[in-house]
Amino acid sequence: MKLQSIVLAALLSTAVGGAMAEDYTAPTAAMSLEDGNYSAGFNATHSTGLFTDTFTFSYSGLPGEAVGFAANFKNKKSDINFFSATLNGKDLGVLNFGSDSKVFFEELPVSGLLTLVIKGEAFGSASYAGTIDVTSAVPEPTTYGMLMGGLGVMAFLARRRKQA
Repeated sequence: MKLQSIVLAALLSTAVGGAMAEDYTAPTAAMSLEDGNYSAGFNATHSTGLFTDTFTFSYSGLPGEAVGFAANFKNKKSDINFFSATLNGKDLGVLNFGSDSKVFFEELPVSGLLTLVIKGEAFGSASYAGTIDVTSAVPEPTTYGMLMGGLGVMAFLARRRKQA
């Protein structure tokens, strides 16, 4: 009877271990600025089981549009299925088809800190990687030229009115 209890306990602990969730929170990453776009990469590796990954990104914080993806490609010993993904609480597209699992988004309005949360399940020791880019609304040089020209005209008219 005692041996049966030990075997049963071992089986239950194995079953519970396989169903445990693995949560990962990455440190806040500063996005690099290049050609007016902010960009950052991210990745995570999981063993078999459920997971929730949280990535936080900082950039100028100005309003802009985000575009990005995360992907896993199945091999013989590992795979990931994504259940859901959000960026600052907004639902993102998720696709699990054949050997591909993807999270994707484009032209998503953002500002301030960005928090990306990805939930899924890993089979074997599996990993995924992705990237996020933010394009902020930065005025064109011609906009500044027009502003300076307009201010010059206003100054000229004010001075002319003052002299009259």
